[in-house]
Amino acid sequence: MNRLLGLFFIVFLSGCSFFSKKVETDSDVIARVNEELLYASDLQQLTKGLGSSDSLQVLRNYAETWVRKKLLLQKAKDNISEDDVSIARNVEDYKEVLLLHEYEKELIQQKLDTAVSAQQLQDLYEKMKQDFLLPEDVYQIYYINFDNDSLVNKQVRAWITKPESEEDEVQLEAYCKEFATSYTLATSLWFSEENMMKKFPLSKFELQQLKGSGKFMEFKRVSQALFLKVVDSKQKDEPAPADFVREQILKAIIEKRKLDLIERVYNKVYQDGIKAKTVEVFLK
Repeated sequence: MNRLLGLFFIVFLSGCSFFSKKVETDSDVIARVNEELLYASDLQQLTKGLGSSDSLQVLRNYAETWVRKKLLLQKAKDNISEDDVSIARNVEDYKEVLLLHEYEKELIQQKLDTAVSAQQLQDLYEKMKQDFLLPEDVYQIYYINFDNDSLVNKQVRAWITKPESEEDEVQLEAYCKEFATSYTLATSLWFSEENMMKKFPLSKFELQQLKGSGKFMEFKRVSQALFLKVVDSKQKDEPAPADFVREQILKAIIEKRKLDLIERVYNKVYQDGIKAKTVEVFLK
């Protein structure tokens, strides 16, 4: 395959006798710009797990991009002096930024506390909930979905709509495990209006029937049977429920901890430098 790639790039970068000779001795070369060579063996991660045809296409695309970049860099070097002070300063600035970025990544990986309690989530939610206004109505529901309506006999409907004992609930759970297409009985879930209509599916009129119902309602779709119970609902422009924005709150907590960790470490480094008298600020 490498020889095939080499031959392809002889055509792609045609008219170069030096390149042709190189391919004869090293079929791993897939492109050349002046004296600089690109080797397929250096790009193994790009083609890992791919078939020969896909690998060829990936390497071909990479090589063309590489060639274009090298030619543009050469053009830039021909027109801009590498001794340009601004370039040297920008390169040094970028190097410093990159070093600090890598150092911060290591700090976060080694020292960041990512454990967040339910109380911490709730506390931040109370502070931020006005920032999480709903773009549409949402519903907190339990549901049971049967693909075959014949599986839902009188007894099963009674277990769903009017369980009379804990035993009824146990039997319903066991029945759902065996026959329901999907269900949730132990934990209620929040769904946006759009997701409700996609998952079940329901019309807007049927969704209106569910608002504040507090009981299981049955909806039929040809031979299917769907039972939905709304525990709670929130309207558009109200603060989103805590569970509905849990991941966003969690992310906000973790991001705040990252910033605090980096600031603490940087402040300590600064104070250590002052104490050791390795730094001085001469401006007053």
